[in-house]
Amino acid sequence: MKSIRILTLILPLLSGKALANNSYIEDVKSFGYVAGEGLACGAERYPTYELIARTFLVSSAKSDEEQAKGMFEYNSAKAEAYMSKKQDGLFGCNEINQRFNNQNIFNSKLYKNGKLKLPDGKVIIPRQKYNPNYLYDRSKDERSVLNAYYDKIIAKRNQKAKKEGIYQKIRQQENSR
Repeated sequence: MKSIRILTLILPLLSGKALANNSYIEDVKSFGYVAGEGLACGAERYPTYELIARTFLVSSAKSDEEQAKGMFEYNSAKAEAYMSKKQDGLFGCNEINQRFNNQNIFNSKLYKNGKLKLPDGKVIIPRQKYNPNYLYDRSKDERSVLNAYYDKIIAKRNQKAKKEGIYQKIRQQENSR
C-alpha cells in the first residue's frame, strides 16, 4: 500500500510541478520518500538523485533552522520509505527503478556554487555559496549501512515482542478461533 503512495509522490516529481506547488518541508519529505525507495530498490541513478535532492534542500532553505528541519524531515521520510520497502520484500522494485531512473529531476543543472536550475527553468540560488559536491559522498555504501540499521531495529522489535509474549498471544488467539 505504501508503494502506491510512494509511486504517486514520484509522478509529480517527474513533471517538476511538485516543486512549484508545495511548501519547502513537503517538498523535502517527497524527495525523501522517493530517495528511500530508490535506495532500497538499488536504483542506478540514486547517487545523482541524492546530490540533486540535497542541493535543493540546502539551497531552498530560507534559514539555518529551516534547513535543519528540512534535513531531519528528508532523512526521516527516506528511512521510513526504505524500511517500508524492505518490509514488503522489495515488491515492485523493477517498476520503481524504471520510474526513478527516468525522473525529470535528472534534467536539472547543478552549478559549482550551489545554484540549481530545475527542469521547468526555475533557478534556486542558495543563501550562501558552497560546493554541492560535499553534500553527498558517492563512494560510501549507504545501502549497507541502512541495511545493518534496519536489521538492528527489526531485531530489537522482535526481541521486545518475544519478551512481551506477543507471539504467544497471537497463537493463542488463532487457536481459540
